[in-house]
Amino acid sequence: ARARAEAAQTAAKAEAFAQYQEAAVVDMVLQRLPQVAEAVAQPLLGTRRVTLVAGGSGDIGVSRLPGEILDVVTRLPATVEALTGVSVTQ
Repeated sequence: ARARAEAAQTAAKAEAFAQYQEAAVVDMVLQRLPQVAEAVAQPLLGTRRVTLVAGGSGDIGVSRLPGEILDVVTRLPATVEALTGVSVTQ
């Protein structure tokens, strides 16, 4: 009975995804983003030291880190679109 209920639920989800296509993909991507962020951050948990290499201009040292993080976050929507073909910002 449980397997039938799960199969019915999966079939209902598939039908809904077929009806909503792009919106369903965006919803699924947005639901998974926290898991993606966790997977990306996991290797950094054991990091004891970070060395940043900078060019001749702009911030140096620790003051550069927030800008680097912001740069990565800013690139995330384009990366999701490249992987899924769906614009998250739209």
